[in-house]
Amino acid sequence: MNIIRALISTTGHLSCITVLTTTNILIASIEFTARSLVRVISTITFASIEQNSRTPHSERVLTFQEDNDLVAHRPNTGANGGTGPDQVMDEAKTLKTTVAYAKKSHPNFDLLGNEEALTKLAHNLISNEFGGTNPDLLSEDFQFIFPVVGPLTKAEFVEAFGNFKVGDAFPTSQANFHNFNIDPLEPNRIWCMARSMYEHLGTLNIPPGYPATGKKICLPPQCFSMSFDESGKCYKLTGGYCVDRSVGDTNGLGGMFGIVNALGGSIPFAEAKPWKPSLMWEAFSLRAPQIAKDWKKCLGVRTKSHTKLN
Repeated sequence: MNIIRALISTTGHLSCITVLTTTNILIASIEFTARSLVRVISTITFASIEQNSRTPHSERVLTFQEDNDLVAHRPNTGANGGTGPDQVMDEAKTLKTTVAYAKKSHPNFDLLGNEEALTKLAHNLISNEFGGTNPDLLSEDFQFIFPVVGPLTKAEFVEAFGNFKVGDAFPTSQANFHNFNIDPLEPNRIWCMARSMYEHLGTLNIPPGYPATGKKICLPPQCFSMSFDESGKCYKLTGGYCVDRSVGDTNGLGGMFGIVNALGGSIPFAEAKPWKPSLMWEAFSLRAPQIAKDWKKCLGVRTKSHTKLN
């Protein structure tokens, strides 16, 4: 890259950064004004949002949060070639110590650390649409917590599941759940992954409605978890957390947002749309560093990763 081209490119990037930054300030000002007005109106008219006042369930079985010595690690797994603090947990040893510790405060919690029993409960929950078709599997204080939606109560979750009629829209769908593992640091919780395949054979009842298209949809890998209480009922379900946005047909979206996107639909809020960089991210995490990269290329400056050591 010659100097003239680098100068032109730098001018372009700086101009773009100016536009992006100015626009961001204007948008932030408008948003601040709007939210302030809404806050005042909500306070005066008692127009509160029930879901916003709901606290998501945190861990009910605390272990390493109270005593980090409960965690056992595999030797020589630290940074800098194994010389730093060990990073890889010895799951079996840790599970034994955390269960023994948790039993002191939860003596009647027989499911603690029982991976086989917890996995069976998770399988049963999945085969009953996470409790959507059998609410008795859910505790009365159940919460559904996905990346954007939730916390939903038991009643709200069951109602939403019935309204969407997902099974009617995708009667042959297979979520392909796998890698069921107990959390050694929270031994009443099961984690798993899913790589779902859907075939759109019926109407999906999400406004404005999506009649059958016959389209096959692969969702990206998603992470799920189910937490169970002493009676074996699920009190917290998390999921829809995409772990690789480069995979699948949904532009990196998980859950129902991903399905709607793959069907060519668009839900009118940013949280339901594929990720795109914010104005400030583009300005200062992409364009500003690119100026430095362009000039290094122009001047022939080598980065450390390209430097040969003799």
